[in-house]
Amino acid sequence: MGNNGERLEVPETAGRMTAAASAFVGALTAEQRKQACYPFGEERRSWSFLPARDRDGLPIGALDEGQRRLGHELIVTGTSMPAYTKVVSVMAMEHVLRALSPGTAKDLFNPERYCFKVFGTPGERAWGWQFAGHHVSLNFTVADGRHVSPTPCLLGSQPASFGLLAPLADDEELGFRLVNSLDATQRRAAIIHHRSPPDLAARMVPRLGGTERPDPVFAPEPDYVLSDDERDILSYVRSSPKGIPGSSLSRVQFDSLTELVGGFARRLPDEVAGVQLHELERMGMDNLTFAWAGGTSPGERHYYRVQGPTLLIEHDNTQGNGNHIHSAWRNPVDDFGDDVLAAHYREHHA
Repeated sequence: MGNNGERLEVPETAGRMTAAASAFVGALTAEQRKQACYPFGEERRSWSFLPARDRDGLPIGALDEGQRRLGHELIVTGTSMPAYTKVVSVMAMEHVLRALSPGTAKDLFNPERYCFKVFGTPGERAWGWQFAGHHVSLNFTVADGRHVSPTPCLLGSQPASFGLLAPLADDEELGFRLVNSLDATQRRAAIIHHRSPPDLAARMVPRLGGTERPDPVFAPEPDYVLSDDERDILSYVRSSPKGIPGSSLSRVQFDSLTELVGGFARRLPDEVAGVQLHELERMGMDNLTFAWAGGTSPGERHYYRVQGPTLLIEHDNTQGNGNHIHSAWRNPVDDFGDDVLAAHYREHHA
């Protein structure tokens, strides 16, 4: 981002985040601050969307009503309103999951366990924050009061839908619409394997490497196992994307791909989404590739990926026999603000 100058600046969002994070931290007790506040270092690369009885950070359940309101106001600075409704719907699904779970498994699912972390001091030249819990991981890095890096960004849902709650139904629908619009030749290019990985191919690595292979198995479902060959087929390879390039799609199909990518970008506030999409368009949306694995009908285990030099979208619905979604957006060069911070250090620490 350093070379892109003013084109990637989002000063309004950066200002809102700084004000909201300052207000939130300022309202905490000294003891709460110890839980919530971290140095601006490698700790911010620790991200997980797994359920956990204990999680680092300051849990929502430890906040009083006023603090909780300020915490939610911070979340809103990092999301569009539609995405904010997704976040609170994912959290609400914890109530459903707890009611559906047997015995001690109930203890894993609790909407009061989502945690805040603030890295560094809001308003400093470089600082960041995270909001994370089961099926939510929002990570933001703010530099020089005008740049915001918004990845990794993950939302999930278990079950995929229940009653009125279906937080990620649009991501599902757009993927199915695109894969099922392909003709036989296009499908041969796009569908890289008849089985989907048990989880995201890139997993939760703190930095995306040149190659990332999916885990062979999701531990709670030991009967669904990938061979080493399958892991290679399904792997993310930064230098040679798998699937069908946007340039091989018809106009209608290309519009579907653009809409799918736009849906992920529009998880963010308008200012940030606009900058992200403008940068993808500048680099050429027709250079993005779309890959699919698994079944192509709703209710079947499936996975899709959209890949470009600065983009990795992964969406899997494999666990629970195709009723458990993980939907992630990462940037191979700017996760946790790597590119933003490189520009900052070039400018200020030459």
